[in-house]
Amino acid sequence: MQHAVFITFGLFSVSQELSAMAMAHLADADPELLAEESLSLAAAATSRAIEATAPSHQDLADALMVAPFLYRDYLVGTAMLESGDATQAERGADIGQRLERKMAFYATHLPKATLPTGSVLRNAMLLWMGRISPPGMPTGPEARLDACGAVPRLQAHVRLTAAHLRHTDAGS
Repeated sequence: MQHAVFITFGLFSVSQELSAMAMAHLADADPELLAEESLSLAAAATSRAIEATAPSHQDLADALMVAPFLYRDYLVGTAMLESGDATQAERGADIGQRLERKMAFYATHLPKATLPTGSVLRNAMLLWMGRISPPGMPTGPEARLDACGAVPRLQAHVRLTAAHLRHTDAGS
């Protein structure tokens, strides 16, 4: 249970940090698209880190692949309660369809049961940068990715996730 709490805090923290780092370099980016893409990328990378490091925790890896959908449900539910508008559920269905495509995309580009490090992570993040960037940017995705510093941040999260699992499993 402590694994899940620790790693979930990390997942949400790193996805928010990735969004903020990218937004600082992409002034015209769509904040909602950026948040969805960042959470989907971080969830897939975190899940793959768990699969590679601690196969006995496959249930946690699977749960993290649905974390973006659960977060969507939480946000839509909150909006429904605050507004008293049940039609917000329709918006949730649209977001869910987008998230399905995003999660499938990142799950494909981050190989199952492989620790997402080095060029594998960088390549997935180049795709992320391309997907979150508004059209007509003056620089390419590589320059934008390097400028925002997102690769080292997600890399640190992946390493911390793996180290936490190794350390706590070794102490069990």
